[in-house]
Amino acid sequence: RESMSEHHKCVLVSVAHILGFRPGQVVFDWGSGCGHALTWAKMLFDVDGVGLDIMGGAVAWAREHSAGSYCHADGRDLRWVPDNFFDYVISYAAIYHLSKDDQCYTGLQLVSKLRV
Repeated sequence: RESMSEHHKCVLVSVAHILGFRPGQVVFDWGSGCGHALTWAKMLFDVDGVGLDIMGGAVAWAREHSAGSYCHADGRDLRWVPDNFFDYVISYAAIYHLSKDDQCYTGLQLVSKLRV
């Protein structure tokens, strides 16, 4: 059986190819958990990552062991995150934990963080 780690790596690689990650670009991972996706993104595509997660323990682990910078915050309020800053926004298995209204509100905020 394929490990979950390999499955998550495959998802990241697929997303990175579809979006066209290029070295030096900046990726925002909403709901980054322990930072696995941004670590693979750095190793495989040489992008710089910023992760955000509500779970303090996951952020602490990511800060210690993963590539990128990590913030501990409630991702439903992103007013403190600069607009037009990131080349890409990714999220894997996180946003569906929010209510439908919060998903829409958060999604609109995430779009405003993208460079256009």
